Order: sequence, then C-alpha cells, then structure tokens
Amino acid sequence: MEIQVPFKVEYQTTEPVPIPDIINSLLALQRILEEAGKNLENFIPGLVVEKIDVRVRQISHGSLKEILVVGLFALFQDELQEGLPALIEDHTGYAVPENAETLLVILALVAIVYGADFVQKLMLGKVQDTPIRIFKKSLITDLAKRSGKSEEEVKKLLDKRYCTKTRMKQLGDSAVKFFMPSKKQANAPILVNETEIDSKTVADAPMDYAYEAASKTEKSRHHNGVTLEIHAQDKDRDAVGWAAIPVGLYNKRLRMKLMDAASPEQLWGKDRIKGDIVLLSKRIGLDFEPSEIHLVHIYDE
Repeated sequence: MEIQVPFKVEYQTTEPVPIPDIINSLLALQRILEEAGKNLENFIPGLVVEKIDVRVRQISHGSLKEILVVGLFALFQDELQEGLPALIEDHTGYAVPENAETLLVILALVAIVYGADFVQKLMLGKVQDTPIRIFKKSLITDLAKRSGKSEEEVKKLLDKRYCTKTRMKQLGDSAVKFFMPSKKQANAPILVNETEIDSKTVADAPMDYAYEAASKTEKSRHHNGVTLEIHAQDKDRDAVGWAAIPVGLYNKRLRMKLMDAASPEQLWGKDRIKGDIVLLSKRIGLDFEPSEIHLVHIYDE
C-alpha cells in the first residue's frame, strides 16, 4: 500500500531566499524525510517500509513555503491492505493514538535535532541544556506519548539508530542546510506542519561554516628537527611498538610510528633523538589535540 503524507515547511522569512539555499533545504528535507519514513518501522508495530518517495508539490515566496508529499510504500508482515490505524489495532492489538502523518512529522523533527546536536558536540565537545537539546527532549516526550512507548524506550530506540557516525554526519549536514534560510534572516521561526521551531532554537543551530570546520576530525602538520624523548621501544615490533614525547610541541607521550626512512636499529637503546616528524592531531571539542607521531627521518648524531 502507499501512504501519502503531506509535509509543509514555512520559513517565516521576510526577504527572498537565494535559490541555492532553497535547493539545499529541499535536498536536506528529502534526506530527513527518507530517514523519518524508515524510522517509522520502530514506532508502528509490524510496519515494513519498502520505499520512500519525496515530491515537491509547491514552493512559494513571501515567507518561504515548501510543501512536499511523502509517499510511503509499505506493508505489514501479513500484507493486509486496510486503513492504517485500524490495521495496526486489528493486527497487533495496539491502538495508534495519532496517524502516520503525525508520527512522520515528529520523526522528521527528531532527525533534524539529532543532526544539529551532533554538530554541536563536534564543535563544543560536551554540551548542556542548549535550546536544541531542550527541543530534542520535548520531541522525545511527545513521541513517547503518541507512540504508546515510554520515554526510556523511545530514547533507547533513537540512540541505537543514531549511534553510527556515517548516518550522523549525513543528518548533521542536512540539519545545517535545513536551518540555513532562517539563520540568514535574523533566525526567523520555522513552522513544520503545526509545530513551530522558535527563533531561540534556530539561533542555536550551527551555521554551515561552523559545520565544515567541525567535521574535520583530524589534521596533520610537518615539523623538522624535533627532539624526541623515547618512552617505549620494541625492536621486534618494528614500526609500531614505539612511543615518544615531542619536546616543545607536546608534554605527554604519544604513540609513534616509524616511516620507511626511519629504522628501529637507529632508535634502539637511545633515550633522545632528533628527527623530522608529522604530528597527527584529533579534534577534541573546538580544539585539536596531538594523538600520534609519524617519524619520517632521523638525524645522524
């Protein structure tokens, strides 16, 4: 069967929105709605979503309105073809308090805020009760009430679905693009069907340039003539059984790998050497912290 769900987004903007931002927001909505449609399986017992088709019905200016239709091609495990709420109640004994439209809208909003929250964590590390997080908690509460599950069950389902980095990077990118038309116009509120995302929450959502910077999780830098204090050595493990402190660059010992031009024999038995290195760093919140040394060349003494 095909379930058609109308989905409307109104950015309460006052100026025309650039075409690239409209296109990006539509592409973001497509990904968000595909994710929400698939996630319906976790909240409607027995539902199997085989295909999700997102189409644009209308785009209008003034305030930017994007009206889409989400086609869910779905079946139940016994392939009954009846009205959705009645089918679920008859088939499982579970009465659906709201229809698929309501659940889909909530799950789309959930996908947006999980994506935005992921980007915030990349940017800031541990975050507290930001407007995005407060909105996220309210959506979990609403989803629990409308699905008949406890908040703990809902959170467990969502955390399990949104624990993979690949999915979260995609949702982070989509969330940034979803908010962009409003963020560029004084954080204008956004109306999603009947749910308003207020200016405070829009303002809390990350900008595109912040996400681009935050999504870079690792960087490397070449340093010549660095003094290394050797703190672990293992001649039998060749290139990987080493650790050192790069004096003047970092004051803690780091794992060290030997590149082709550096041999274990040159290091064995020495406490300090001088060499050329590549220092790898990983993102911790807003900053990068050294994580590994690649020893490229050892100087002759």
